[in-house]
Amino acid sequence: MAQTTTQGADREFRDASDNNTFATREIERRRSSPVFVSGDDVRARMAAQEPTGMCFLIDPKLGFSVRSIRMWMNFFGLGEGAIGWKTLGHRHLIDAVIHIIKGRGYSVIDGIRYDWEPGDFLCVPTFAWHRHVQVGDEPMVYIAGTTTPFSMALGVSIHEDERFPEYWVFAQKSEEARTTLIPGGAEVPESASQPMFGREPGREAQLYEQQVAFAPDEQTRRRRARILIKGSEVEFGKTRMGSVATVVDPRIGFNTHVMSTLLAEIPPGHRSGAHRHMYEEVNHVLAGEGYSIVEDRRYDWKAGDSLCIPVFSWHQHFNTGSATSRFLVHTTRPAMENLGVQVTQHGEDADF
Repeated sequence: MAQTTTQGADREFRDASDNNTFATREIERRRSSPVFVSGDDVRARMAAQEPTGMCFLIDPKLGFSVRSIRMWMNFFGLGEGAIGWKTLGHRHLIDAVIHIIKGRGYSVIDGIRYDWEPGDFLCVPTFAWHRHVQVGDEPMVYIAGTTTPFSMALGVSIHEDERFPEYWVFAQKSEEARTTLIPGGAEVPESASQPMFGREPGREAQLYEQQVAFAPDEQTRRRRARILIKGSEVEFGKTRMGSVATVVDPRIGFNTHVMSTLLAEIPPGHRSGAHRHMYEEVNHVLAGEGYSIVEDRRYDWKAGDSLCIPVFSWHQHFNTGSATSRFLVHTTRPAMENLGVQVTQHGEDADF
């Protein structure tokens, strides 16, 4: 009995110690994780897979410090159905933003067609079927940012693909199950979801009914939210960090809960502001050349390279080239704001 008590006390002490040391261990993990991704290496990997393929740029499975988001490059062959999607495509329980790099065509998202060209963005509603069709003479290439790692960590990630129906969880059950944007949304009769009270409901009843109504209401929000962002309509504004264009953000009509997307530009010979924040950030260099300082370490970059900024690390970007630098930036700021732990601290202002 005494030995059992001692073992229990030791376990509790280890658990408490893990709690106390997590932050310092996490800081060291971030410092030892990779930051830079070479675009030259990515292009070589793409060439080895042509005409269709996928290249992961930043992903926690590759050793990067992120835990909630990932970024990759996808490239399709020519023609409709080049990768096997013919009617549905696929759907997933995540935030997803696509930036078109090359090619022209359209996407069918939740049954609606959206035509796109280079520079455009697509914010795919959560759990909406979508497929992409290239119609020109140039293969489609896009960069995607998604929150798959976040959903997997919570144990709620669902990916259904028309090419792999053997792994469907809900879509095989009925036609309604394939059209709803809510997992299991077709399995409960509508009458069973209607509250029935013999008198005025009290506070607890009202709170519970709000809980029951959340998913149907969320489906409505997903279908009303913005999806296509034309590159020609993106507008930049001046901030202390420099020139920024907010592309996808729940504050401007998009139904994302974990991720936001923006573009940032730096004129030749200038620098961005410096800041750090309590959320994840991944960058892809769309144009220009220069370097970034991340926690006193220098990373030289050019178009095609990517950066994974560790959480709460000071970072600043410098354009050393003759053309404007442009960054594609995905962050988990919305998730951290929803959790109430978002912190952004500003240092030096941009010099333009």
